[in-house]
Amino acid sequence: MASILEKAQLIKAESDRIGQFLKGLPSEAWSVKSACEAWEVRDVIAHLTGGVDRFAPNITRGAGGDGSAPDGAPPAGVGDMDARLKANAQVAIDFRESLGDDLVKTFNENCARLNEVLAELGEGDNDKPCYHPAGTISVGTYLNLRLTELIVHEWDCRSRLEPSPVLSTESLPSILEMFPVFVVGRLFDPGVNIGAPTRFRFELTGAGAESYDIVAGGGQKAVMELASDKRPDAIIGCDTQTFVLIVYGRITIEDQISDGRAFVSKDTTGVIKQFGK
Repeated sequence: MASILEKAQLIKAESDRIGQFLKGLPSEAWSVKSACEAWEVRDVIAHLTGGVDRFAPNITRGAGGDGSAPDGAPPAGVGDMDARLKANAQVAIDFRESLGDDLVKTFNENCARLNEVLAELGEGDNDKPCYHPAGTISVGTYLNLRLTELIVHEWDCRSRLEPSPVLSTESLPSILEMFPVFVVGRLFDPGVNIGAPTRFRFELTGAGAESYDIVAGGGQKAVMELASDKRPDAIIGCDTQTFVLIVYGRITIEDQISDGRAFVSKDTTGVIKQFGK
């Protein structure tokens, strides 16, 4: 697990790198449809830009000992997640339209502002609770979330502009660290239509590789945990990038198996066909 300082430095490095990428984009690239269904490339960048206005105050308040909802905001975890995501999609579009030709400039300025906030954090702040609309999370998880948004949304853009985009390997460990506490069971639940609890084991390779179990089905929210001596119902092998993109719904496990990027070494009951259905 990286320290708060290391995560803050990585957020700065990744933001700077993406900023340079954006400066080199031709004008026609900005209106290309991204891998995010509701957004063009420019809308994705607007989302990352506007995210600072949400992340920075919540992190600052949490580090100061206040993890409650800000004035006018609903309590953490209250409300319809699907409705919130749809509303956020339009918020990004509206924000992008308001910026006009200043999108890249504002992206870089906002990232610099977030860097200043993160530079004030210490290791003792890591576990302090912070407000997030989807649920209370720690300062450390907020930093992992920012890295995840930067890297996955960068892929959303590059995947429509380049033949073989890759996720930044430096940030993959932080993304995997965040999954069990924020994503799996909240944004990603592959067992909604599986009748009995099912243990899917992912044997990963590459940056940040570990063996993880996702337990889903049986009417319970999915959970992700390190693999143990508990018997899995299916074992899937793939690299960390493939796993991240499957969890975020950018690719399907069926397609990855078909293309040879994922391998099933055990599935005695055929449960892999129900994964994510």
